[in-house]
Amino acid sequence: MSIRIALGMSAIVLLAGCVHSRSEVDVSATQPSPALGVAVSNGKKVVISAVDERNFQIKPRSADIPSLKNDEITDKSITERAIARKRGDFGKAYGDVLLPSGRTVSGVVSEAVASAYRQAGYEVVTDPGVGDASNVKVRIVEFWAWYSPGFFSVAVNNKSHLKIETEGAADFEVATQKRESMQAVTENDWKEITEAGLQEITLKVLKQL
Repeated sequence: MSIRIALGMSAIVLLAGCVHSRSEVDVSATQPSPALGVAVSNGKKVVISAVDERNFQIKPRSADIPSLKNDEITDKSITERAIARKRGDFGKAYGDVLLPSGRTVSGVVSEAVASAYRQAGYEVVTDPGVGDASNVKVRIVEFWAWYSPGFFSVAVNNKSHLKIETEGAADFEVATQKRESMQAVTENDWKEITEAGLQEITLKVLKQL
């Protein structure tokens, strides 16, 4: 057996193992866009909080609905970190993808929304007791990544749906969707598609402010 064939078979085995197992993937915080320049303060302060209201199912009808490998849909310590589900070429669900311990979907989505407010000139504070700060509540209806099989290439996708309630201002909603094609899905692709989804949230929220 040639070295090239052996390496190829090793890579296939490794990818298969990754597909079937649970993975932990960290994501970077959304950074302000350099193209927008330095935000000019509007003199307003906000306190941002996010609530994870996603609906997890054991056997969903489609891959874009949150699900978990071990039917842990009622375990908040797992669901609050879950960002994706791995699948085979025929759509069969396998391992899932979680954020590392200590990080949550509500936390990373809150960071993405906060980045938008900062770029719009708001001061984002963490102390709810600040008297002149308005409360911004982010309801996370959807935030999920999934695998799409294909003949010549495969893809990973991310979508979100947020309902944002702002004290003293009109409520609004944000919906996003991102898709990246590749020849084979690696662990890093889950990181990249999730970060792309968070960046899209920042851009969409910014347009509403």
